[in-house]
Amino acid sequence: MLEQSDFPEPGEYVIATVKKIMPYGAFCVLEEYAGRDGFLHISQVSSGWVRNIREHLREGQRVVVKVTNVDKDKSQVDISLRQVSEADRKRKLESFQAEKKARKLIEVVGGRLKKTPALSWREAGAPLLEECGSVAAGLEALAAGSLKTQLPPGWAETLGDIVKQEMAPKRVEIRARLSLKSFDSDGVLALRELLSGIEKASDAKTQMKVLYLGAPNYYVDVESDDYKNAEKKLTKVEEYLEAACKKRKCEFSLER
Repeated sequence: MLEQSDFPEPGEYVIATVKKIMPYGAFCVLEEYAGRDGFLHISQVSSGWVRNIREHLREGQRVVVKVTNVDKDKSQVDISLRQVSEADRKRKLESFQAEKKARKLIEVVGGRLKKTPALSWREAGAPLLEECGSVAAGLEALAAGSLKTQLPPGWAETLGDIVKQEMAPKRVEIRARLSLKSFDSDGVLALRELLSGIEKASDAKTQMKVLYLGAPNYYVDVESDDYKNAEKKLTKVEEYLEAACKKRKCEFSLER
């Protein structure tokens, strides 16, 4: 039987598989919560009008959804698909795959150490999960030398070697379309300074690049260590342009 703790939190993004579709919504299995169901109302399927829900969903389809409400007494979880942005979807899928890979690595190392899958989980998987919130985060901490939990003999050394080979940090990229116009007497110079300011916002974690499409359109490409940092950088770009355009004779729009 599921415990009350086996519920997601409101606002959490989870992986769901569509189980049963009805005219007014769909029941979905929440993959990370022991098969608990979530209900996706038709109003939360798409931002536009949904005439036929089957035009948007199919049984067996895996989607990223946002938890909007949890009623533990009624064992009810409400979820939304329309409130999930493309960046949210990519970020969740990335973390889901990383966790899946990390748990598989625990099994692989356990096999090398002559441990059963159950014992491998007790000795390494569970401790990493308890300290870091996910096995993937635990392996990253182990690789960085910041893990506080003392693993049984053989685990730290063997895991550390495999983590360095299998879980090298990856870079992610997102792109936004920028429209930027200047009505200044020296508009070309003003635009050049503004665009240069965007690229100068690059730092150790995130690289910014502006690509010219044809006046007044540009791409702003952001490369970072994760989607969260990339999205934060785009928000900073938007704030920077808003402040600059208040001082100069210019206008802009930034579409993610």
